[in-house]
Amino acid sequence: MMIYIKEVKKNMKKIVVVNGYPSSGKTEFELFVTKHIPTIIYSSIDPVKYYAKQYFGWNDEKTETWRRFLSDFKKFLVEEFDLIFNEVNNRVNTFYISENEIMMIDSREPKEIERFKKAFKATTVFVKNNRIEKITSNDSDANVENYIYDYVIDNNGTLKELEQKAIWFINELN
Repeated sequence: MMIYIKEVKKNMKKIVVVNGYPSSGKTEFELFVTKHIPTIIYSSIDPVKYYAKQYFGWNDEKTETWRRFLSDFKKFLVEEFDLIFNEVNNRVNTFYISENEIMMIDSREPKEIERFKKAFKATTVFVKNNRIEKITSNDSDANVENYIYDYVIDNNGTLKELEQKAIWFINELN
């Protein structure tokens, strides 16, 4: 069954917070949305990764040790400087004057997701994939299911099926 996108309303400007375990298909889902409607993708961990590379020698390794470090470092930057919210808020302001219709924000922590939902009137999405191993070695990854999301995207099928779900989701937002 093919799903087609309804006519997109101009300036619909929707913000969506996306979460899921590592390798669940979040990025693929976001890229399928981007394929069908002008979308910007931003991850709340990006500033943390930047500082980890600049000052701690992180080279994009996804080991348990580095995942735990990034999670703990993010928590520190949030608690001490509110850095993540401020960075995301700046990106949201830029989004509102852009040509993009949807902004997708990757975020793992339930408290942060709720803050984004309230501040930006965001819709929340959890990408679920039963074929992947759940990573729970750090607070950020361990708590991804501790939130009630507006939508759960089941990614247990093919990429074509995931693309159809992305199209369905766009229609739901519209």
